[in-house]
Amino acid sequence: MKKQILCLLLAAGLAWGSLITAEAAETRIEQVAVEITCSPVPAAGDEPGSVTASTTGTEFTIESAEYTNDTDVWVLGDEPVVMVELYAKDGYRFSYTTKSHFTITGEGAAFKRARLYDSGSRMELQIELDQITGRLPGPEYLEWDGNEAVWEELDGAKGYEVRLYRNGRTVVTEETTREFFDFENYFTREGDYSFRVRGIARYNNRAGEWSDYSDDNYIDEWTVSRTSGNGRWIQDPRGWWYMYESGGYPASCWKEIKNAWYYFNSDGYILTHWGKIDGRWYYFGADGARKTGWQFVDGRWYYLEDNGIMATQWKWINGKWYYLDASGAMTTGWQYIRNRWYYMDASGAMTTGWQYINGKWYCMDSNGVMYANTWTPDGRYVDASGALVR
Repeated sequence: MKKQILCLLLAAGLAWGSLITAEAAETRIEQVAVEITCSPVPAAGDEPGSVTASTTGTEFTIESAEYTNDTDVWVLGDEPVVMVELYAKDGYRFSYTTKSHFTITGEGAAFKRARLYDSGSRMELQIELDQITGRLPGPEYLEWDGNEAVWEELDGAKGYEVRLYRNGRTVVTEETTREFFDFENYFTREGDYSFRVRGIARYNNRAGEWSDYSDDNYIDEWTVSRTSGNGRWIQDPRGWWYMYESGGYPASCWKEIKNAWYYFNSDGYILTHWGKIDGRWYYFGADGARKTGWQFVDGRWYYLEDNGIMATQWKWINGKWYYLDASGAMTTGWQYIRNRWYYMDASGAMTTGWQYINGKWYCMDSNGVMYANTWTPDGRYVDASGALVR
C-alpha cells in the first residue's frame, strides 16, 4: 500500500513538473504591434467598408479584423471600433492586457481593451478609431403642407432649427425635434413665406449647414385676418391680456403684435420674466415682449436665441465661443466640461493659446482645451495641473 501511494505521488510530481516546464518553455509576448487599414476611411454617410489589421511581429499571427459597430451607415458622432483576433505562435503566449504593452497605428487607431483566452494562446483586441466628426449637411426635400413646413429626416440630428422668411426677410427661428413645424401663428402679414432648416448634431449639439430655401407659400390678407386679427391690450388685477375686435382672445399660443412676440398662457395672460414653454426657457420683459440676445438678469448673463430660446452649453456668438451652464448662465474662469479643462475670460469668451492666470502660465489648444502633463506645440512642458514647468 505504501508503495502504491509513493508511486502516485511520484507520478503527480512528474506531471506537475512537466506542466511547469511546458509553461516555462513558452515565452511571454511583451509587446503587440498592430496597424489598422480601412477602405474607405469611415466618414459620415458612407457604409462601413473593409478593415484589415497587419503586424511586423513574429510571435503571433492575426486571424481577423472587423467592425463591431451595429450600423449600416456611419453618422456624425460614431466611434468606429475594430475587433482583432490574434493567435500566439508555438512557444509563445499572450500575458498582458494593459495599454503599455500595445502599439496601435493607422487611421487614428488607439488601444481600447484586450482579453485573453485559452491560457494566453488567443487574444481579442478592441481598437477604437477617430470619432467621425464634421458638420451636418442641410436637410433636403423641403416642402409646404398647408401651414406646416416639412423636410426629410437627417441622420445624426437630435433636432432642428427651422427659420421662417417673409418676402426674403427673417420672421422667426424655431427649434423642433420633429421633421415638420406648424407656422400658422406666424402668418401675421400678407406675403410670400419660405423656410430653411439645419440639423443639430446629436454628438456635439452644434448646428449644421443650412438647407436651401423652400418654395414660397403665399399667404393672403384673408388668411392673415383669420389667424391674427386686430385688437387692444387690457389690464386687470391678474395681468395683461389681448382682446380681438370680435371679443375673443389668444390663449396658449405665441402672437406677434407690432413687431414684438408675446406668449399667452391658458387663461390668455401674457408671461413676464422667465417662462418655460414646451420644455424651453424664454425671458420676457416687464411688458411681456420676448427678449433675444444677451440679457443681464439677477446678476448673471444669459443668451437668448433669435427665437427667444435660452441657450445652454457651447454657443458661437460674434466670432467667439461661450459656455452657458445648465441654468443658461454664462460661465467665466476655469470650467471642467466633458473631462476637459477650459478657461473663459472675464467676458465669458473661451481662451486659446498661452494664458497667465493667478501667477502661472497655462496653454490651451485651438479648441480651448488645456494642455496637461505634456509638451506644448512650441516645445514647453506643462505639468498635470496644466501649469508651465520652468
